[in-house]
Amino acid sequence: MIAQVFFYGDKDGKGIYSGFTRMFSTANWKIDRSNKQWTVIRSTKGKPVSIYANVPLPEETGEDEKAQKALCAYLENNNLKPTITIHRGHSYFANSTIELMAPSSKIVFMGSCGGFNLIDVILHKSEDAHIIASKQIGKTSINKPFFELLTEKLRNGSNIDWIPFWKEFKSKAGTEGFEDYIPPYKNLGAIFIKAYKKAIGDDEEKRGF
Repeated sequence: MIAQVFFYGDKDGKGIYSGFTRMFSTANWKIDRSNKQWTVIRSTKGKPVSIYANVPLPEETGEDEKAQKALCAYLENNNLKPTITIHRGHSYFANSTIELMAPSSKIVFMGSCGGFNLIDVILHKSEDAHIIASKQIGKTSINKPFFELLTEKLRNGSNIDWIPFWKEFKSKAGTEGFEDYIPPYKNLGAIFIKAYKKAIGDDEEKRGF
């Protein structure tokens, strides 16, 4: 399993990046910082899990964007296809993440405020994506336990069944604002768009388009 995490080089992004990498400072994970533009976190026990995260280099000079694009090029050139995309930045950075995210993404976590409003744009990039986003304010106190739970389940080889996953997630992050996070099975906007696209596709196929 391969995950790609997008960080941005503003003050908040640098702090979030530090907190994110600290999550994996255990014997179950190994952090490779040998590349100046991105970090690779790999599982050392259980199933193989690789997490690629660009370093939040200064946004003032566009170094963070260069790092993101360099990482995307590296993944593509080495036929490494992320199935998980995580956006860790403010809402005004979200479209940049979506533009660069891999079409192979099956789980997309928008950790910014109002990420719920970007469902249609995300599905244009990856039509089968399971999207997790907040309708209001994205909070690190909620995002962090999501990442911890998701990566541990993947490392342990557990299936991601969203209904029991969400119950466990809530028990770990049941703070104010949690109810604004919408799980894939309740994401009616995404469900409607997928159903509409399927209906249009079926109709065009019948007409020979």
